[in-house]
Parts: sequence; C-alpha cells; structure tokens
Amino acid sequence: MRVIIHPLFVLTAVVAIVFATTDFFIALTVAVILHEFAHALVAKSLGAIAKRITLTPFGGALNLQTKILTAQQKCWIYLAGPIASLLFSLLFGVMVWLFPVVFVYLEYLVVANFLVGVINLLPVYPLDGGKVLAQLIPVKIIYRASNLCFVAMLVLSLIWFNWWWIFFSIVMLMQINWDFKQSTYADKFCYCGKQKTGKFVRCAVLSTSSLLSIYKMIDKKHPTEFVITDKNNRLFYESDLEKWLLKYSTTTQLIECF
Repeated sequence: MRVIIHPLFVLTAVVAIVFATTDFFIALTVAVILHEFAHALVAKSLGAIAKRITLTPFGGALNLQTKILTAQQKCWIYLAGPIASLLFSLLFGVMVWLFPVVFVYLEYLVVANFLVGVINLLPVYPLDGGKVLAQLIPVKIIYRASNLCFVAMLVLSLIWFNWWWIFFSIVMLMQINWDFKQSTYADKFCYCGKQKTGKFVRCAVLSTSSLLSIYKMIDKKHPTEFVITDKNNRLFYESDLEKWLLKYSTTTQLIECF
C-alpha cells in the first residue's frame, strides 16, 4: 500500500513551520497514518483492498478497491480509525507515565492521537462520524449540515483570528464540496441512501448508449451489473459508470469510454 502526499499537505507543513509548530505537526502526521492504517486493516478483513493512503491537510484519505459492502461493514471501517487513535493515545500515555525519562518525547503523540480520534467522531462530513451518520440518514442532510457547521467555525475563527482554525475550516469546506461535487449522480449509487443488498440486477446495453440513458437504468435497491451485448458481452458496474459520468458529458456514448 502506497502513501501519497497531497499538495495541500505540503502547504500545511509550511504553515506549521512558519508558526513554529513543526513538532506537533510531525506527531499529527504519525497519528493520521496510524489512523488510516487502522481503516485499511479492518477494510482488508472485510474483503476490501487498500490501494493507497493520501495524506491531506488535517487528515488522510484511504483509497479502497472493494466489493459492495453493507452499511454495517462500512460503519466498522469508519469507526476503526477513531478507535485505534484513542487506543494509541492511551498506549503512548501509559508509556510516558511509566517511563517519563525515556518516552517524554511521546507526549505530542498522546495529544495528537487523542485529537485525531475525538475530532473524527464528530457527526459531520468528511470526518468518520459524519460518514457513519451518512449510512443512517439522507446524504443531502449531511452535506448541508456539514457545510453549515464549518461555515460557522470559519466565522468564529475569523472573529478570534485563529490561523489554524481558519485554515482547518477552509480545508474542510473544500473537501466537503469537492467530494459531493463528484457525487452529482450519487443518489442511485450504492453508497448513498440505504445500502443496496442482494444479487446483481443485470441490464443489457449497447455500446452506442449514452451514459445518461444507462444511469437511468440503475436499480435503486439492488447493485446493477451491465453487459454490453454488441461488444462480446463485456461487463461493467455502477462504480465504472460513476467514474465516466464524472469524466465525460452525459451524452457521451459508452463506446467512447473504453
């Protein structure tokens, strides 16, 4: 599994150096990596493959190559990170308490892991608590509530003129709207609303069909598998269609995507 550094992560590092908080930023980075590895381990145990971890400002993003997971399985993956962070915070805290002379340098890791664990339990997107909540209530409510929450945080940060919270609020707002922008057609895909269950519903399509016409064929309750009848019965799935809808116009013919 690869670890990739997002350009905005580099910007965050620069801000940390400018404001003389480099030590804590390093500890926070370690805490985020441990947090994401916990997500990856639980995901692997459920049959998903973690391809890479992308370090982003104030967090990380785990890229999974996965089968269709149930809502319960997704919740376990999302909760694995905060639980692991809190356990690591406790572990490092015990080490510092028992051997203060040897492990005094771990104090930053105690605080960093605790913050990563607690903050990620908050029920707002893109934090893990918000992702868990998105399995229970309509995703549009999460989107609006999360935007409102971080806009309020940004206003308060500007009033108090706290650079870190200003930066944090802006980054969170960018990530929320970027993620949801990519999910313009998400209401029919498996990760929105109620979890799709059961056997695949197979739909036959032509290679000349438009992406929008194929999108309309998706079954809202069951995962959909498509077979291209004029191209050697080639198969593709909802996840493929979603990527194409984000990359091409809705009038694009299927044959242009291959």
